[in-house]
Amino acid sequence: MQKKFYLSLSALLLSIFSFGQITIDEDYFPAIGDTLFTAVDNMPSNIDVQADFGEHTWNFASLQSPFTRQRVVRDAEEGSAADQFPGADFVLETSDGIGEGYYQIVDGRYQMIGFAGDDPIGLNFNLAAIFDPPYVERTAPMELADLDQFESAILYAFSPDDLPVNIFEDLPITPDSLRIRVAIDQTYFVDGWGTLTIPGGIFDVLRQKRTEIRETRLDALVGFLGWQDVTDIALGAIGDENITEALGKDTIVEYHFYSNEAKEAIAIVEMDDTGEIVNGVEYKSLDVVNNVQQVSALKPGVYAFPNPVIVNARFEFSNLPKDTYNLTIYNIIGEPLWNKKYYIDRSHVDKVDVSFLRKGTYLYSLSNSEGRTIVTKRLVVIRP
Repeated sequence: MQKKFYLSLSALLLSIFSFGQITIDEDYFPAIGDTLFTAVDNMPSNIDVQADFGEHTWNFASLQSPFTRQRVVRDAEEGSAADQFPGADFVLETSDGIGEGYYQIVDGRYQMIGFAGDDPIGLNFNLAAIFDPPYVERTAPMELADLDQFESAILYAFSPDDLPVNIFEDLPITPDSLRIRVAIDQTYFVDGWGTLTIPGGIFDVLRQKRTEIRETRLDALVGFLGWQDVTDIALGAIGDENITEALGKDTIVEYHFYSNEAKEAIAIVEMDDTGEIVNGVEYKSLDVVNNVQQVSALKPGVYAFPNPVIVNARFEFSNLPKDTYNLTIYNIIGEPLWNKKYYIDRSHVDKVDVSFLRKGTYLYSLSNSEGRTIVTKRLVVIRP
């Protein structure tokens, strides 16, 4: 019933609003040899997706990032786990840098058939897992009021020793193996068109609203009983917040802006159920002359942006092993002037008011829980 309603609404809206909107063809699919340049503003401001249907003029010119991420689309055979995904045409590093996605293009669908890299739950082991059916990321041609609904799933097994705590210590039997089971329902609806301004450029775009429902369950293989769903046991026993948040059902709403002029999405905005932006805004980077870095090549550390800074500095922590870290600002002779402690797993961003500092040059330093200095860099403070 819901699908019939969406289809009827889609046809009606298309007949009313089709004048002037663009059609995006299959050329916007990434292909072998393409280099994708993206940036992420982890603390965006003045961003309005204008969620109502129709024509819009979007202005995301306020987006900013300390660096550009560069990813190259390669032949699947060049991937580190190519033998696990014989049906893949090409491989692309994930935007968060934790692994590789293996892709194919079939019947106008740009879809991921598998993933290899760090497990997405946060158990700190490597995996190679197949999506069944494949996970559809893009479709073509794309037009206003297009409605697509897909299903996908991923399943991967691991050892009970990989869990941070023994959640089965009160049970008479220890499981032989564990597995994560993720079911994914996707609804893609092209609900807007117009022009989108990002730093350095203006693009004619279609906006696609994506609603994705993911249900993540934990199963245990227990002797002759076979696989048993132990998600509720795990939620009550595991103290790791990242893992417990990953289990259960979650709804993700994203707005993707696409153009015939780029292989990258012009912008991707994720929102929660209150309409607030979460996880920053990813966008096509046009600042690729002096500021390009490979995602996987980013050394563990911290970046201050902007630098020089007037009032608020954004410190972006990247590729850090799970630990507690201290960020300290020193004057030029090494006296500590400011310090803050962070618990970080891979990445984090924080805005710091440095208006208490006088105009001049300072140092900021990041150290881990053992007191070892990870990196020390300069911070320049200016005053208008």
